[in-house]
Amino acid sequence: MGTPSSLDTSGHELRPLPPAHGVTTSSSTLVWLRAREWSASVWVWAVIAAPSEAVEAVVRGCVVVGVGVSQDIADTREPFQPRQSLPSIVSIVQRQQPLGLWYARDVLASEHLLCFRLSMSPRPPGDLNPRRDPALDFPDKDLSEMSFEDYERLGFLGGLEVHQQLSTEGKLFCRCPAGRRVTNVDAEVLRHMRPTLSELGEYDQCALMEFKTRKEIVYLLDRKTVCTYEIDDTPPFPVDLAAVKIGLQIGRLFGLNLASELHVMRKQYLDGSIPTGFQRTGMLGLTGEIPFRVPELGIDRKLRIRQFSLEEDSCREVSDVGHRITFRTDRLGTPLTEVVTEPDLKTPWEIQAAGRLIARVARTTKKVCRGPGAARQDVNVSVAGSRRIELKGVGHHRRLPQLTHIEAFRQLNLLRVREELRKRGIDAPPVPEGRPFAWTSSPLVIEAGALVKRSDYAPLKDALDRGDTVVAVRLPGFAGLLGRRTQPGITFAREFSERVRVIACLTDRPFFIHSDVRDYGLGPAEWRALHSALEAEEEDAIIVVWGPSGDADTASREILIRAQEAHEGVPSETRQAYLDGTSGFERMLPGPDRMYPDTDTPPLPIRDEWLAEIEASLPELPWDREDRYVKLGLSLLEASELAAAPWADLFDEMEVADKRVARRLAHAFRKRLPHHARQGRMALPYPDRVKPLVRDLESGTIRLEACDVVLDEIMERTSVPGSELLAPFRRTTQSSKTLDALIDETVKAAAALSNRPKDVLIRWAMGKVMPSLLGQVDPSEVAKKLETALASFFKKGAA
Repeated sequence: MGTPSSLDTSGHELRPLPPAHGVTTSSSTLVWLRAREWSASVWVWAVIAAPSEAVEAVVRGCVVVGVGVSQDIADTREPFQPRQSLPSIVSIVQRQQPLGLWYARDVLASEHLLCFRLSMSPRPPGDLNPRRDPALDFPDKDLSEMSFEDYERLGFLGGLEVHQQLSTEGKLFCRCPAGRRVTNVDAEVLRHMRPTLSELGEYDQCALMEFKTRKEIVYLLDRKTVCTYEIDDTPPFPVDLAAVKIGLQIGRLFGLNLASELHVMRKQYLDGSIPTGFQRTGMLGLTGEIPFRVPELGIDRKLRIRQFSLEEDSCREVSDVGHRITFRTDRLGTPLTEVVTEPDLKTPWEIQAAGRLIARVARTTKKVCRGPGAARQDVNVSVAGSRRIELKGVGHHRRLPQLTHIEAFRQLNLLRVREELRKRGIDAPPVPEGRPFAWTSSPLVIEAGALVKRSDYAPLKDALDRGDTVVAVRLPGFAGLLGRRTQPGITFAREFSERVRVIACLTDRPFFIHSDVRDYGLGPAEWRALHSALEAEEEDAIIVVWGPSGDADTASREILIRAQEAHEGVPSETRQAYLDGTSGFERMLPGPDRMYPDTDTPPLPIRDEWLAEIEASLPELPWDREDRYVKLGLSLLEASELAAAPWADLFDEMEVADKRVARRLAHAFRKRLPHHARQGRMALPYPDRVKPLVRDLESGTIRLEACDVVLDEIMERTSVPGSELLAPFRRTTQSSKTLDALIDETVKAAAALSNRPKDVLIRWAMGKVMPSLLGQVDPSEVAKKLETALASFFKKGAA
């Protein structure tokens, strides 16, 4: 049949299926036009030439959930029904043989195509760490004590999801202005969210969890920053082309396979951050890689990029108290890109370096927003035996190492809890399904108000006075485990209380005590009464929680659900990153069931002229810049630091040709410019004020030793003309005479210091001579002359 590239495509673009799908495009079996991948599903447009082998190659290990065929391509009129088995699909397609080369060309020309939508079944556990051997005997250590080998033993894996706002005039799916931060409120909207079924008839577990919180969601609207689209009262406008082109440019910088069409999907968000309950997002590119060089970490390899999306930003949270959460909508709809890396990062420091690199690549376009909230990264972490955990919304790269280190050991400690439960032979507790309350349908839960009504524990007394319900939950076999350390200063019990706080919306702290903590809260008599009522054994733990009856019911069920998850090890969660490096439960980790096509937005073809325009105007890439600096004489470490520095453009404007000057100037910028920024002076000097210094350094009119001091003068004395600043440092015909005179004066003054050691005397003399001649004379020559003059002077004095 010939290779795909040799076929007469009649204007259609042929693309081989990416190798990652594990399908080969043999010249005698299959020609691929396009492939699209959304989560675990794959759309494949194909022309079948030898259908039996071809279809087997495509659907091996898959379930066909929907197949359509053009009626003009086959004699058969048998419909392709959803979820047909592999043999029936092969049988139907086989009856279309023979399809030779001539017919395949005709199919391409007349657009008679087979369309398969394939979904992996069963869905592979893609969030599991590939290593299943947890290092349970590894001691807990601080970040500063860890080595690369330590993280390798832990099986540490990390990946990043980096979100970056784009600098556009308008929002992504409406024409409201983007990038405005407001405090004015013209109107409020109250909403409640509920989950919807995915295309496969399934609910996303994260959406179900959010639904359990029974949140009232309030949106604060400013009429200048939102329209009816943001409040879900009108369909979206056509996607903002400026944002698409910026996204394509960034995707090109990441070396991605760019999409030929932008297909908009809906991603469920029931936390209230988007009024529609879903975020519109479109895939712009897949499977790219960029150089990943970090000399200080010994890294020189590729950083793989899994996918790259263009999406609308969410609202800004104002408050979250109990069952009411409030958002501002000014940020809502701002164009946002998301870069997702493969889990290739092996240490917390690599995660930090990768985050900085991704930010640098995006910023080279000069078309992204800067400032608080403009760039946010979610980091995914797992260790051997664990699963991927997402740490959400990390605002600064400097927080990444400590945060991911603590998360790695949190997971390890949860695996240790699982191992202890296995040793004890404890089964996971069942979760009651009855209504109205858990204490009416489960022997593990009781309403305990009467048993603790005489307690002198103030929070519990206050709760009873308010009419709250007090519930006690028995956790079989958990005695001693709730007090185990999972994070610095945090015990395993926090895993339960955080889940209860978020899902049951209990806010009056404390709302929770447990039996592993003695001499606090309840007295021995109350604990004995609870043990008796729950028929608890010595090896059981008890958690007491209180709140309004509906919330107490939710809390008791969540405690049992979290206990079940403890038997599995590390639950699949999205966690909130705290400033001290610890984290807390935020929601269940979303899955692919929350994604479905947006039927309001037609596909947007990516035009060839857009790509040609982007290709012609690509900025210099960070690694290319580093290579250029290395050619200027900088070490790879110095080049890497300079390329990432905010003064890199200023350095380039100096157009330095001399390698010695380049090294010295780079050092001066790195050393002095941050100092002046901390002093409140302008962050960077104007290029025209620095260029004369560079020219003098290159010509030798000013010596290199004066570079730092002259740069300080430029930064501090902004009102003085540049020529006047440079004059005291330029070599003149009088420099030698001035030097001789200063040496004579200094030697005479040294008479009073004759008892000092020679090296001390020389340093003192240099301090007297050099300030007046800095930049004009060679310090090493001055030192030699001073040494000779002082030796001669003291010799004469001794004589």
